[in-house]
Amino acid sequence: MASPPENSKRRLFRLLRRGARGSAAGGRSALEESALWSAHQRASTAVRDSGDAAQRIASHVAKQRGTVDALADRARAVSARAQDLSGSFSRIVDSFARLELVALNAGLEGARMGEGAAQALGLVSDEVRAQATRGSEASRELSTTLGEIGSELLQVNASLDRTREAAAEVAQEAARVGGASADAERALVEIGDRLRKATGSDPETARAIAEATEHARALVGALGTLSGKVPQALVVSALRPVLEPLSRMLEGDEPEEEPR
Repeated sequence: MASPPENSKRRLFRLLRRGARGSAAGGRSALEESALWSAHQRASTAVRDSGDAAQRIASHVAKQRGTVDALADRARAVSARAQDLSGSFSRIVDSFARLELVALNAGLEGARMGEGAAQALGLVSDEVRAQATRGSEASRELSTTLGEIGSELLQVNASLDRTREAAAEVAQEAARVGGASADAERALVEIGDRLRKATGSDPETARAIAEATEHARALVGALGTLSGKVPQALVVSALRPVLEPLSRMLEGDEPEEEPR
């Protein structure tokens, strides 16, 4: 029967041989699980970011829509006031026209009087007619300008209405994106749960196993380089403090091989 050191040595090299045989498949599996979990986490993060962005867009659109509504109400009020003022100035124009006609009639009546009175009344009539004409022209220009302002404000109202409709559509799209993001996040949570059940691991465990697999590959590669160059006893002596606990952990109560 082999001595305890020999049994330990056999167990150590059996572990290394088994690790060398299974390192490729096990490493691929661990790396694939780690990559799968990484992709799952990236997708979850992207979905959460999309949902948050959709909420921010919806909030911003709601604020802008409130501003647009206030502007539209103000523009409608100003447009209505401009139309009222335009009508008032139209009436002023009519008043100036009547005043001009009255001054003309007064001048004609003054011409029938004596020369002195006719001349004085004619001068007053001419001055009143001139002032009435200027007032009428100014009022007509103001009425026209106010009419143009009213028309421009109507166009502004139409543009604001289109902006409001576009904002409503954007808000609806943002709400749909938010709902889709929430559905996708729930689906990813379910996928994560199923992935845990299928693999028996989680993101942290998968990363740790992948890192351990890489270290094991490096160790097996280094031992392969030393094979035939360094006495086996020296390798075992150097690695025993590290690998014996690993051997016991991985092999548990596996029965020792009997020497032949």
